[in-house]
Amino acid sequence: MIRAELLKLTSTRAPKIAAAVGILGVAATQLAAGWLLPAISHLDPDLDASVAEMSTSTAESQLLAMNVLGGGSMSSGSVSIGLVAILLLGALLATSDFKHGGIVTTALAAPRRGRIVGAKVAATALAVLLTGLGYALVQGFLVAVAPSTIGAGGIAASWWEVADVLGRGVLTLIPLGILGLAAGILIRSQSATFLVLIGAAVADVTLGAILSVIPATAELSSYTPLALVSTASGPGGGLGAGLALGILTMMALAAAGAAWVTLRRRDL
Repeated sequence: MIRAELLKLTSTRAPKIAAAVGILGVAATQLAAGWLLPAISHLDPDLDASVAEMSTSTAESQLLAMNVLGGGSMSSGSVSIGLVAILLLGALLATSDFKHGGIVTTALAAPRRGRIVGAKVAATALAVLLTGLGYALVQGFLVAVAPSTIGAGGIAASWWEVADVLGRGVLTLIPLGILGLAAGILIRSQSATFLVLIGAAVADVTLGAILSVIPATAELSSYTPLALVSTASGPGGGLGAGLALGILTMMALAAAGAAWVTLRRRDL
């Protein structure tokens, strides 16, 4: 069944476009921060100061820029093109079945709804993993050849630190893709799912900002989904990153469980 779900992804255009847009978005973000802004920074002293802060001349700044979900521009909880593309990629695996009626054929071949959801989760994880590797290759290469990196003598961080940041970034994408898949199964409508996912991402940023400015809830702002994404994929690593990734994974599995219950109770 996993092979059949992967075939659906590779035989339709929309998932390929979502993956391509995500990779191009990662590249565009890094090119803007590492190449375009430094080239025009002399036009404005304030811009010049901002560009200096984003320079990848030190090991710390290089690792920060290698965050596949936004590079150095990603704050604690923000929406990037790469993140949205992964959510929509997961949603497409679910909603395309309902849109084209393939879910009926799938259910006839495998009546147990748990197997259907399990196969979709596995296929989504594999598709997101491959897309994430594309993110990591593009991000790592562009940081390595950025003018400020070359001007500082190349990559100052160790290869282990680089692999750790890029690897955790790729792993962080997987629960995001499963969350998109679960949303697609729950909502079924493709356009409605896209709107809900994008709206939820924007609402998450807004909620995190509100919580952070209230002293009594400031600590809670680090537990919003996008803040967890930032912690899990950021250069800090350690126990905090592992805990954040674990919480994201549990959220994704809970959403997949809710999707299974809904799929089991609803008529196709």
